[in-house]
Amino acid sequence: MKDLPYRQTHPRQLIFALALMFAAFLPAPAQQVETIKVETRLVNLNVVAVDRTGRRLSGLKREDFEVYEDGVRQEITHFATEEEPLRLVLLFDTSISMEAVLPAVRQEAARLVAGLRAQDEISIVTFASRVQMLARWVNKTEAAAEIERLHSEPHTSPVPATIARPGYNVGDGNTYMYEALKYIFENIRGDEDKVAVIMFSDGVDTGAGRSMERIKERADALGKELKWLAQESWALVYPIRYKTRQMIGELPKPAWRPARAIVIGSEPKNPGIEFLEKIAGETGGASFEFQTQQDLAAALEKTFADLRSQYSMAYRPPQRKDEGENVFHRIKVRINRPDAVARTRVGYYGPK
Repeated sequence: MKDLPYRQTHPRQLIFALALMFAAFLPAPAQQVETIKVETRLVNLNVVAVDRTGRRLSGLKREDFEVYEDGVRQEITHFATEEEPLRLVLLFDTSISMEAVLPAVRQEAARLVAGLRAQDEISIVTFASRVQMLARWVNKTEAAAEIERLHSEPHTSPVPATIARPGYNVGDGNTYMYEALKYIFENIRGDEDKVAVIMFSDGVDTGAGRSMERIKERADALGKELKWLAQESWALVYPIRYKTRQMIGELPKPAWRPARAIVIGSEPKNPGIEFLEKIAGETGGASFEFQTQQDLAAALEKTFADLRSQYSMAYRPPQRKDEGENVFHRIKVRINRPDAVARTRVGYYGPK
């Protein structure tokens, strides 16, 4: 029988054949699974603790507080009482209705800035017929220089008083207060830093003129959006309002009597004032009024004390699917002490 010819096997071929043989006994590779990274952001709160008389409470501990979201108690994962650097936005109404008190406002604002620490940051924003960012996150020396240069914007067409019409005390018709707040909320974010907005204004918005009907329409149209933006910004808002004599709307019609006319009713209430008070409460800030420089100094002192005496705490919100429209989640903070009240923002917008 003729021998079959011998075929020499190359070493590399032998290695490849052995590899195939061993591979047959190996388990099939596991199917690759896509890794999804889920991040849970903290809900950061700045809380002011006071008693029923308004006196601030110090020395409280984590166990003295309870935090609820949508009625469900949450675990406080972070708690701090030490003072943190401030990021302060000073918002100045420079319309002509503030011209008489602007020197006092400048002086008291400069005094406030002088009391800040070196690590605190300040932004300076003004509004009248337009909104202007004069300084963004500067130190207190630079901020003081900008405050010193503030001046009111003259009105192009003041309305003088006549025999038939009382006129306007100041003739201011170009104060876009709502646009100023919208600018602040859209450009200032405070979810990770403590950001506070101190607003100096008389609370009178004249972007729609002085007709009460138009003023209410403007307040209704922009108020809802601004409330949402305020919650999104996480900034604390402290309106400090000058109680101006400026008139809005129309005076009530006089009732004629022999020898004289008697005005029935009172001046319409300004929707802008109600809005500022509501925004302050919604964000965890506070609103104040002043007529004299002493009143203004006291309001700023209370605001400064608020910002320096807050308790910082945080919790992880319940996990939710990040789908669909955001909804409002209500926050409630309680203090386990008699007659103690906690003040903070009322909630935030987030996934359902």
